[in-house]
Amino acid sequence: MRYIVILSILIATQACSSSKKEEAKSPNLLFIMMDDLGYGHFGPNNTALAVDDFNPWFVRLVEENQDYSPEQALAFSKSAIPTMSRLASEGVLFTHAFTSSNLCAPSRMGIATGIQQNRLGIYRNLDCEARGLDQGSHLAEVLQDLGYATAHIGKWHIGQRDRSIIDRLADSLGLDMKLDRWGNFNQDPEFHRAFMNSGYLGSVIDEDNPRQNGFDYYYGYNYWASQFYNSTIVWENYTHAGKQKGYNTDVFTEKALDFMKSSRSKDQPFYVQLHYHAVHDSLEPKAPAMYFDHFGSGSYDLDNFYAHVYAVDVNINKILDYLESVNQLENTLIIFTSDNGGQVGGPSVLPGNAPFSGQKGSYLLGGMRVPFFCYWPGADMKAKKINHLVSTLDILPTMIDAAGGVVPDSIDGKSLLPLLRGEKKNAVHEHLMWTGIHSRYWGFMKESVIEPSERERSEAPFGWVVVKDGYILRHVGEIVPGLYKDLPDGAAPTTRLYKFPDDPAEIRDLSEEMPELLNSMRDLYRRETADFPPPYFIGVDKWKEATSY
Repeated sequence: MRYIVILSILIATQACSSSKKEEAKSPNLLFIMMDDLGYGHFGPNNTALAVDDFNPWFVRLVEENQDYSPEQALAFSKSAIPTMSRLASEGVLFTHAFTSSNLCAPSRMGIATGIQQNRLGIYRNLDCEARGLDQGSHLAEVLQDLGYATAHIGKWHIGQRDRSIIDRLADSLGLDMKLDRWGNFNQDPEFHRAFMNSGYLGSVIDEDNPRQNGFDYYYGYNYWASQFYNSTIVWENYTHAGKQKGYNTDVFTEKALDFMKSSRSKDQPFYVQLHYHAVHDSLEPKAPAMYFDHFGSGSYDLDNFYAHVYAVDVNINKILDYLESVNQLENTLIIFTSDNGGQVGGPSVLPGNAPFSGQKGSYLLGGMRVPFFCYWPGADMKAKKINHLVSTLDILPTMIDAAGGVVPDSIDGKSLLPLLRGEKKNAVHEHLMWTGIHSRYWGFMKESVIEPSERERSEAPFGWVVVKDGYILRHVGEIVPGLYKDLPDGAAPTTRLYKFPDDPAEIRDLSEEMPELLNSMRDLYRRETADFPPPYFIGVDKWKEATSY
């Protein structure tokens, strides 16, 4: 609650000066986020990457089940994003960027509030969906009160779905109210069709709707994924949008452009969150020909994945063209990232999260490392690469600082503006830390899960991680028997230490060689998380077991 009180005071004081900020030509702000884009999928990260750096497990599965080569995949990762590659090379590319969680909903909650979401009892998607936002906690409210026109477009996924939709639907079909709603969904074909067309899956209760959390306009979905075509889960403000026409990467971009044009017609600076569905699953639908035909490997999976990536790149270029046409490109700060490590494997192709091991949902580096760049051509900002620790928690604080606002001291996120402008050379974070589920479900590592694989998400161990001075300390709780093929009898808790700049694949455990460093990093974790609450919704026993080490 103390975070919300302090934030509310800051909003009130900053609102008084909003007119002065507008007179000072406040910059436009654009925050672009892709979904599940792997570190190795992003060409600017790959200048020194070689096929030998790819995860051998992932490579083996590709060789056994797919029809493309690692060399083709590496080449496409570099050629698929010419616009983003240019922006990254002309802007500031952060090469040691981490997300605030290895899963999408907790990550988005951390980004929204600037607060490490474990402080709120959020450790996995279910916690976030059940808890939702505290009123007044979304940092977009600071920008809104500074006079910005604000819009969220695309994936939201930080609030409760509106279950009253199911109740009304069941009543309209005369179903027994005592029946389990999901049982009805699975057993009654009429209910199934009506359910899928109702918009429930993408709905959000009013309290968690972007319109009540700092945004003037909302077009998106409150779910882990949409469909590229014919989506029925998208909402516009408080209204179900029906069946979406067109390819959603194009549609989301057009909605963003419409909002930018509207705000410019009012001579009002804008803050737009453009959070694409790409490249979350399901990736199988074919990208439009104008994107798909750009690639010609002959492998559907490879060509189609990078066609979806290329579509985002083309649409970003469309936004740049518009901004330049109205003389606003130099006055616009653009920040780009992904919400977590890639859910790599199958249709989400190599290089995946290379050179790191792991995937979305795991606390291996591949689950937490993300692409991250800032581009602001009109600012005093030299093109460079920065290897300091940064976090996606820092995105909205940077936007607030760029807008002339005051970043709350009570949050974990920091403004990167001094680094961007060269005013500061020291890192904004001495360390970062995380707690949550350490799962193999979301990606190629799922191959090792004993069926039924769905149970792994509830039985997977919790883990925690500390990153400091180039080292990563990871603790993984007890693995229960019968969960993994390589550990059929389970496994005791483990704590391992790696020097990740030299060992990105986390192969050489240094815990026995450096026990003093292990103990100091573990003590740091204990001190800083001592008052973190248990999971809001599920997994309290596993959380207690892992965090008591």
